[in-house]
Amino acid sequence: MAFPSALSALWSASLLTVLFASVVRSNIVYDDDPLQPVTSDEMVSVGGTVTLTCRVAESDNSSLQWSNTAQQTLYFGEKRALRDNRIQLHRSTPTELSITIAEVQLSDEGEYTCSIFTMPVRTARATVTVLGEPSKPQITGFENPVLEGGTVILTCTSTGSKPPASLHWYRGEEELKGGPNVVESVPDDPTYNVSSELTLEVSREDDNTLITCAVNHSSLNPGDKRTEQALRVLYSPNVQIQPQSTLPREGEKFRLQCLGDGNPEPMSYSWKKKDGELSLLAKADGALLLFEMLNKSDNGVYLCNADNGIGMSQGEYTLLVQDPVNPDSLDVTTLSLGFSPSLPSSSPPDVLPGFGSDPTSSAPSPPDLVSTSSPSPASSTAPSGTTTSKSSTATSLSNNLFPDLPLSPDSSSSPSAAPPSYSSLAPTPTPSVSIQLNGVYTFADDAVDNADPTAMSTSSGVDHAVIGGVVAVIVFILLCLLIVLGRYLIRHKGTYLTHEAKGSDDAPDADTAIINAEGGHSGAEDKKEYFI
Repeated sequence: MAFPSALSALWSASLLTVLFASVVRSNIVYDDDPLQPVTSDEMVSVGGTVTLTCRVAESDNSSLQWSNTAQQTLYFGEKRALRDNRIQLHRSTPTELSITIAEVQLSDEGEYTCSIFTMPVRTARATVTVLGEPSKPQITGFENPVLEGGTVILTCTSTGSKPPASLHWYRGEEELKGGPNVVESVPDDPTYNVSSELTLEVSREDDNTLITCAVNHSSLNPGDKRTEQALRVLYSPNVQIQPQSTLPREGEKFRLQCLGDGNPEPMSYSWKKKDGELSLLAKADGALLLFEMLNKSDNGVYLCNADNGIGMSQGEYTLLVQDPVNPDSLDVTTLSLGFSPSLPSSSPPDVLPGFGSDPTSSAPSPPDLVSTSSPSPASSTAPSGTTTSKSSTATSLSNNLFPDLPLSPDSSSSPSAAPPSYSSLAPTPTPSVSIQLNGVYTFADDAVDNADPTAMSTSSGVDHAVIGGVVAVIVFILLCLLIVLGRYLIRHKGTYLTHEAKGSDDAPDADTAIINAEGGHSGAEDKKEYFI
């Protein structure tokens, strides 16, 4: 009785082994099977187009078939089985079947099956992953300007990403470290919302700085979607005082301008002088401090206070008034005569006629340096003890430069002084002039402008006399030419007689006049007539 039971158990074990082997065989893919279809997984973004391809190495005239995630047949060979215009046949051959799905949606994600109806039926699966493209990020938390030194908390949010996107913060080109990304799933939707916070302590340098939030996702290229937010920082002004010129001079107008670099711009300005009061000629006009006429009493430190409602700041400027520049106060201290005339044989080598160093002579010897500065006293003492006035010195200098002019009464008062003769002297070079301006000596080759004004006026009178003489000579020559021309015209004026009119004075009639004109000889030689 035990034998049938053992036989029954053996039969059951054999049946289970056959069933298990058949199930395992159906899931094994044989690489060396030429009829086994081959597919590949695909990834596509929402709204894109995906292509599904199924191939076999050999064909036994069996048809290939594509089915969707719900095991609905899409295409069987070249025949469409599901009426969905988004799905189109791309290629159909005995060894390949390709289809395209346009305007992919999130619901299109899943496993698609390619089958070939052989004995047994062979299948292959392709997984389609649909990416949810994240939206453009939005930055919140910044509605009003922030005071300098304050804290700003910005929040960046992006929705619709699948898989979840990642957010990054930047200040200009510098990447900032924000808070961790917070991922939230959307109910009844396979997408996710991602957010991130940034806490930033701002300074005045952050004013108008751009803060950027960028989204990174596999469906996007780097930097495809980003949002920028400009910061507005309020800060007290930074005050500087700008002068009108770097060299203020006494007696001139002058201006100081107060520059307040703040956000917002300063609304009020105030001026004051450190350790003193503003002068009556200094007028404050907003950001300007005007000086009608500078004075040495204006020297000091000036302060400008600027207020923009956020804070008040102060700037200072030290004013130092310089001496005025007077072009008429040039100090001519030295005059050097640079001529070396040829001396007559009768004169000593070092003394010119009329310019000797004899103390009894009234003509002064030409010194190498003649002082003509205005602060000098009215009279100066000569080396020999003789006191001469400044006018005498200037006159003698003029006579030295222009010897052909008549001597002034001062220089000719002495009967023993005789005007020097320069007929035998060599041409005199232009004397050089040394001028002292504010303690600095300068030299010029042309000394004509620095000569005695009396000498210059005399030279001008000589020029006028020469011009007048030339004009008089020209007028006289023209009158003589007119007289000669008139006499010439008078001498050639008269009556001219023809040949027939000769002898008519004594003839009683015309026939006699003709005979007299012919000389009474009919055979006489004809006379020639000349007309003038």
